[in-house]
Amino acid sequence: MTAAKCFGLCLLFLLPLQTVAVVSDSWIHAPPKPIGDGTDYEAIGFGIYRGYGWCTHRSDPAWKKPYQDFDPQGYAEVIESSGPVVPDTNRPPLLPAWIGLTYHVLPRGPIAFAFIRLSLAVAIALGCALFCTWGWLLCRNSQSVWLQQNATFVAGITLLIACSERNLRNYATDFLTEPFALLGAASFLLSSWWAVRNRSSYAFLMSGAIFGLLVHCRSLFVLWLPMLLVFLYSMTRCHSLISRRHALGLSVFWSIGVIAVLMPWWIRNSLMLEDWMPLGTKGQTTLLGGYCDESLANAGEWQFAPERRLRERIQVESESDFDSQKPRAWLDREKRIAREAWTEVQCWCGSHASDIPRLVIQRMVTEWNPYSGKALVLKLFAMVGLFWLIRNDLQILQWLLIPLLINTFWVAALYSVGGRFLVPTYGCLYVLAAVGVAGALRAVTEFGNRRNHRTASPHPRINRPSSASESH
Repeated sequence: MTAAKCFGLCLLFLLPLQTVAVVSDSWIHAPPKPIGDGTDYEAIGFGIYRGYGWCTHRSDPAWKKPYQDFDPQGYAEVIESSGPVVPDTNRPPLLPAWIGLTYHVLPRGPIAFAFIRLSLAVAIALGCALFCTWGWLLCRNSQSVWLQQNATFVAGITLLIACSERNLRNYATDFLTEPFALLGAASFLLSSWWAVRNRSSYAFLMSGAIFGLLVHCRSLFVLWLPMLLVFLYSMTRCHSLISRRHALGLSVFWSIGVIAVLMPWWIRNSLMLEDWMPLGTKGQTTLLGGYCDESLANAGEWQFAPERRLRERIQVESESDFDSQKPRAWLDREKRIAREAWTEVQCWCGSHASDIPRLVIQRMVTEWNPYSGKALVLKLFAMVGLFWLIRNDLQILQWLLIPLLINTFWVAALYSVGGRFLVPTYGCLYVLAAVGVAGALRAVTEFGNRRNHRTASPHPRINRPSSASESH
C-alpha cells in the first residue's frame, strides 16, 4: 500500500458518511443556527459578497431576509440588530471568505446554505483521511519493526474511530470553523512531519504557510507559535542529526512562511483599529468569560454573562456621544470594551488568586469530557498507546502527544468551550488510540500463544525396562 492509496481508501468511507449526515440533518437548507458564532461569520461573508469588504452591515434588510423568512422568533436578535457598514477585526478571515465566495457562485439562500454545510462535511472527511494517512506513514517509518508491519491495521482502526465519532459530524451542521480547523491541523502536522524528514527549506516554508492559514481559520492557534518553533527545531535535530545552525535556518524558513500569510491580515486589523492590535479586539474581550465568577461556578466553561454586562454598561455610558452611523465610533467602542475587559480580568485574577489553580484543573477536566461509554474506551486505548510508544518509539509519541499537550495547556490558560478547542487535534488522539488497540491485541495474542505453548507441550515418556515375567 502507498500513502496515496491509504488516503483514497479512507476518503472512500469518510466522504459518503459525512455528507449523508449533513444532508439528513434538518438544518441543511437553513441559515446559520441562532446560537453560536455562525451568524457572525455569515454576516461577514455577506459583506464580502456585497462588496463591503471584511465588514458587517447589520441594518441591511437583504442580510436579514433569510433569517426573517425562516424563523422570525428564533432569530429575533439578528432581525433587531442594527449598525452601519463596520469593518470586522474580531473573526479570522478564512471561513467568511469561503462564505462570500460561495455567494458569488450560488444565490444566497437555501442552496448556498446547504452547499456551505456540505463543504464543511467534506473538510471533515478530508481532515480525518489525512490523519489516517499520517498514522499509516508514522507507523511505516517507525523504529519498531512490528509497528511497520501493522501500519495498515493502525490506519484501519483510526478510520473506524473517525467514522464512529458522531460528535465530529455535528460541527458540519452550522457555520463554524471546526471542520476547516481539523483539515488545517491535519495538513499542518503531515507537512511538518514531511519537512522534518526531508530537511527541505521549501517544505518548511510550506509548512509555515499552512500553519498561517490555520491561524486564519482560528486565531487561537497564534498562541502555539513559540511552542511549535521549539518542537519543530528539536524534532529536526533529533530526527536528522543535523547541525544547530542548519536546524535554526529551517526554523527561520518556517517562520517566514507563517509571517508571509499572517502579516497582511495583522496590518489590516491594526490600520482599521488605529492601534497595533493584529488579532483585533476579540481575544481580550472573550477572555473575560474565562476569568469570572460564573466560569468558576461552571467548571471552567466560558460564560457570556460578564461580557454582556460590560457591553450594556458601556453602551449606557457612551450613548450620549455615540454616533451609531459612524464606523469609527463602533470600532472605538469595541476597543474600549476590550480594554475594560482586560482590566476586569486582571482585577478578578488579583482577588481570586487562590481559585486559579482550581479553575485551571476544572478547564482541563471539562474540555476532555466525557469520561464514560465509548469516549472512555477511546481515552483508555489512547493511554495504552501512550505507554506502548514510550517503550517502542518516542518519536511517534512526540508527534502525536505534543499537539494534544499544547492544546490542553492553552485550554487551561484561557477557558474551556465544551471540547471545541480539542476538535482540530482529534486525529492525534485517534491515531494514539489505534496504536493502543494494536498494542493491546498484540499483548493478548502473545499471552495466548505462551499459554497454548505451555499446555500443548507433552511431558516426556519414561520407558521402563520390561520385567522378567513380562519378557516371558
